[in-house]
Amino acid sequence: MKEGKVRKIPMLIYNIVGIWRTMILPRFVRRCQKNICLRNWEQRPDAEEIRRRVDYYFPPRLPFSPRSEARRIADIRLSESHSAYWYDLMRYLRAFPKEKRIEFINGDTHVNPEGVVFGKARRLDEKAPDVALMNLDRRRHFLKVEDPIPFIEKEPRLFFRGDVDAKENRRQFLSLWWGNPLFDLGDTSPRRLTEWHKPRVGIPEHFHYRYILALEGHDVASSLQWICGSNCIPVMTRPTVENWLMHGAMIPGVHYIEIADDFSDAAEKITYYNAHPEEAEAISRASQEWVSQFADTRRENIIHYLVAERYLNLLKN
Repeated sequence: MKEGKVRKIPMLIYNIVGIWRTMILPRFVRRCQKNICLRNWEQRPDAEEIRRRVDYYFPPRLPFSPRSEARRIADIRLSESHSAYWYDLMRYLRAFPKEKRIEFINGDTHVNPEGVVFGKARRLDEKAPDVALMNLDRRRHFLKVEDPIPFIEKEPRLFFRGDVDAKENRRQFLSLWWGNPLFDLGDTSPRRLTEWHKPRVGIPEHFHYRYILALEGHDVASSLQWICGSNCIPVMTRPTVENWLMHGAMIPGVHYIEIADDFSDAAEKITYYNAHPEEAEAISRASQEWVSQFADTRRENIIHYLVAERYLNLLKN
């Protein structure tokens, strides 16, 4: 049987390109690149789709003033940030006036922000409009996968390998369903060996199974994008956090299999979809279609620039 593949930008190349874009390339060049990218975008056949996504990532709102914590774009340094977040944010913000004062969440989202910020993720609650989503840390969250195994030929079980240490929801799931023949579960925590311990496996090894568990960690489930891009189906609770993938707009039973927050119906759901493989395969196709909307690089750049532009135009500096 053919093995799947994962295409991920090598860290060395990612860092070199990031430094070039954000520290070497002059700001006026970035402004020119932005202007070229946005030129006549309203005439694109997907203009309405672009507007819809911009409105989703940063809904129209009243102008706002920066808090005292806000900093000039020019003063936000790489040394003070996670490099992946900084590269992915500054590749767009360097095309705008450096005196603008902004805030951004430098890391995973645990709590709601106090001000209006740029961020990788946001909680799905009433404070969500205060976070202008950008695709930060994209190297980890947006992988390109090739899955050559047709859905119907995969093993009809739910698969999970992951670090369970300090993640109570994962501990709860393994405690509830360990040993059930419908599941192939394993704790890969390196610091504390549990009765559930199994060795790590690569992403392609997941593709031998129809269903893959995607539980939220410090914010989103980082595996969700590549699960959707494969011929497998994500199995998850209703999301409480979202990122550039727009988790809140994904429909349970259409783009993923939803299980109860206490995981009590997980076996029932797997049994149902094993008995109805045509419905399961439809979910697999729909989740792939969902991920395909992020594949157009030019469109993704346009959306990023427009989100940043809306934030900065509303900012009362």
